[in-house]
Amino acid sequence: MIVPYAWLTEYISGDAPDIEHAAELLTISGTAVEGITQFGVADAGGAQAAHFVVGRVIEFEPHPDADKLRLVQVDIGRDAPQQIVCGASNFAQGDTVAVVLPGGTMPDGMQIREAKLRGIDSRGMMMSERELGLSTNHDGIMLLPGDWTPGTPLHGHVPLGDQLLELEITGNRPDCLGVYGVARELAVAAGLEFAPGALPELAPTGRSHVSDFVSVDVQAGDLCPRYMATAFTDVTVGPSPHWLRARLVQAGMRSINNVVDVTNYVMLLTGQPLHAFDSDQVAGRQIIVRRATEDEPITTLDDVERKLTTDTLVIADALRPAVIAGIMGAAHVEVTAETTTLVLEAASFDGLSVQRTSRRMGLRSESSSRFEKGLDPYAPELALRLAARLLTDLCGAQLVAGVIDVQAGGALPPLPVVELPAALAPRMLGIDIDPTDAEATLHALGYATEAFDDHWRVTVPHWRMFDTTRPIDLVEELGRFRLAEVPSVLPAVTSGGALLTGPQRLRRLLEDVAVGLGLHEVVTYGLVAPDSATSLGVDEEDVVRLANPMTVDHAELRTSLAPSHLEVARRNVAAGTTDVAIFEVGRTFHAAPDGTLGADGLPRFAHERDVLAVLLTGELGYGRWDAPGVPVDAPAAVGVATALLAAAGIEADVRALPNPPQWLHPGQVAQLHAPLDAPATSGLPAGAPGPLVGWVGALHPRFTRAQSVEQPVYVVHLDLAAIESARTGVATFTAYSEFPPVLEDIAVVLGDDVSGGAVLAAARAAGGELLEHVTVFDRYVGAPVEAGHHSLALRLTFRAHGRTLTDQETADVRATIVTALAERFGAVLRS
Repeated sequence: MIVPYAWLTEYISGDAPDIEHAAELLTISGTAVEGITQFGVADAGGAQAAHFVVGRVIEFEPHPDADKLRLVQVDIGRDAPQQIVCGASNFAQGDTVAVVLPGGTMPDGMQIREAKLRGIDSRGMMMSERELGLSTNHDGIMLLPGDWTPGTPLHGHVPLGDQLLELEITGNRPDCLGVYGVARELAVAAGLEFAPGALPELAPTGRSHVSDFVSVDVQAGDLCPRYMATAFTDVTVGPSPHWLRARLVQAGMRSINNVVDVTNYVMLLTGQPLHAFDSDQVAGRQIIVRRATEDEPITTLDDVERKLTTDTLVIADALRPAVIAGIMGAAHVEVTAETTTLVLEAASFDGLSVQRTSRRMGLRSESSSRFEKGLDPYAPELALRLAARLLTDLCGAQLVAGVIDVQAGGALPPLPVVELPAALAPRMLGIDIDPTDAEATLHALGYATEAFDDHWRVTVPHWRMFDTTRPIDLVEELGRFRLAEVPSVLPAVTSGGALLTGPQRLRRLLEDVAVGLGLHEVVTYGLVAPDSATSLGVDEEDVVRLANPMTVDHAELRTSLAPSHLEVARRNVAAGTTDVAIFEVGRTFHAAPDGTLGADGLPRFAHERDVLAVLLTGELGYGRWDAPGVPVDAPAAVGVATALLAAAGIEADVRALPNPPQWLHPGQVAQLHAPLDAPATSGLPAGAPGPLVGWVGALHPRFTRAQSVEQPVYVVHLDLAAIESARTGVATFTAYSEFPPVLEDIAVVLGDDVSGGAVLAAARAAGGELLEHVTVFDRYVGAPVEAGHHSLALRLTFRAHGRTLTDQETADVRATIVTALAERFGAVLRS
């Protein structure tokens, strides 16, 4: 937003600070100034004032040596007239003109000097509006009102130049989208008084009544909390006075005509947009505030025919839409030079509705940029009064009697009242605030206060009613004008330091181990493309989709990290990197089966889990010339998964998954279980698994080829919460034994339904402290082992820490292990 500084200071009583200091004060108090620029004549009210003056044409004659030049004698308030050579022809004797004298500097930096034009002295220049930066009009020189006195500084009549503040207004401060609001902020920050002047009354000057010209029917009160209208007769539409045009141009708007310029000027001043209708073009003299019908057409002021939707709010007459509410009017009710009667609208519209319509139609305006931030319903009255005064003063209009004021629900919403404890602000800000000073700040900002023994009852002004609703909001109001007093040192903290939680320690442990295994960490979006979940076989009702996604590719919450990781692999493979080993700790989401919402209105998730996901393809180890990598296959993927679980203190029980989902390769998917705490006494059937902590497997080639990845891809999924709950305790270090181990091999025959992981877990439990390690080194299927069974060969490593084991000790432990396997799994020792 652009604010001319001289305009701003008109509403501040006292000596306003220079613009650099003002910018600093505004920024510190919350209204960020992004830049300061010079517009028009620099220092027009100071050193340059004597060079830019009002002149009056005394006489003129043709230049003797140039057909298109004139020699003009201009009265500039001195004893003798000033001779100026001019190329324009749109003036006559007695016209009042704008003159720049030698020594003046034009807005473009050009220095004006005495010069000879075709041999004739020219002592200055008669200026056009474009040369002064007041408009793009360069058809001739600028003609001024005849009652302006020759020789008086031009800046006293027309703001020739100003310094402009470029402001960044946050979405919660629509009150600062007008000069009034910014002036109030600066006045409080500088310790001065905001002085907007008395609010003009709506004093009718005509004999008619507004009901003679228009009626208002608000059919969509939820989108239009307030609609005000009045009417004017005897309107003369024409150019605006120079001061008004200058203000609009400096603020970044162009001049249209005096009626439209008044509505824009008041919008810039108050932040409240207005709209003027040609009353004679409003069909049926009716204004109907309603939702549009589907594909209802409207030709807007930019001569574009647009199709509306049923959620678009329009201001219609008896036949068709006349305005897209809060955005742009229709061409058929536009104010033109033939307009003599006006209907002036001042309304409050739902900000979200205006924003959605503006975005959908790709149509933004100064009006929509204000409405979409949420203007309060009290603002239209102020804007209507100011506009009525200007229309009568500048357009010769007669204000009719009466004002239409339709309020949703029959009344305006009450202003918020907030109870502010007297001790809250000092405690939150860390400074002492005198109660009298605190009240003075609040009053200067427009708040009304009622003091009690230990608190204030504060009534919020209407322009802050949507932003100030809690005591802490009032603390912010007091604090942002006292930031220089707030201590810049951190308060003393007596703490022994924060400790990581168990899940946090587990996450960091697994991340470190994954990096140690040669994996690279990636971070992918939690939002994925539509149907990502259903392509994995996830039920539709189990997917959380966004109602209004920012982009098409991020429309639903992920149920698995595999699709995102496969996209990472595709990009790497396409770039020539065929060896990909990545991991990520992230969150997956599954909607509640009944699709209900929580108390906060957000979806309630039945499963919102933190997982460690791994993707492997190509080779592990990123082979060098002296150390080739390990091809990624099922054993390698299982090895990575079991190594991660081992680091967490879990000896994985790997079991086949007989019916994997469609996106995983049948026969190459395994579940990962933690061992049971007490296998022999758990009461579970033989071979029963412990808690499920994850799975590992190959992606189906059909799934990977769809992503242009032709090589085998393996993935690991570990549930961190399940791992945390399955951990048996803190791992402790056991000193190495100085005595030699005893290695013995046994082979047992087992049913095919018994997994190797379960056998290892049972052997470890039965072997006690003398069994140091047990591994599977062979699995055999075939004669003489009967069908439905297999032979599993185990290598047992025995060791004691204080002595060398005897043959009898190892034989006893071996027998205990064989017995335990027989009792739990029906295992038979092979001879």
